[in-house]
Amino acid sequence: MGGAGETGRGFTLMEMAVAVFIVSVMTAVLVPHLLGAGQRAQAVACEQNQRTIRAALSEYYLIHHAYPQGDTQAQLQTLVQEQLLDAVPDEPSGGQYTISDSDPANVTVSCTVHGELGVHP
Repeated sequence: MGGAGETGRGFTLMEMAVAVFIVSVMTAVLVPHLLGAGQRAQAVACEQNQRTIRAALSEYYLIHHAYPQGDTQAQLQTLVQEQLLDAVPDEPSGGQYTISDSDPANVTVSCTVHGELGVHP
């Protein structure tokens, strides 16, 4: 037992150092992507909420031939009362939605964190 031809069952210091280095490099590459995924998910959720609010505003306009009165919160509450929205959507990053209807031909919905998303010319 223990002869010169027998292989050891443990890792050498060099093998262990290479393994730690590889894991470190993989971690350094993956962590920024994983952190960015959460931010991208919040932006996508915000965009969907903006689209939903714009659709509810359009439907309200078709029914009443005008947009809801008041500031953004009052307008969103009106859309909920009219059952065009189930509830006032929460901005996923903690921001607030803003409806700009000063120009009835160009009503916009934006948020304080992401701005105006999902607008196609």
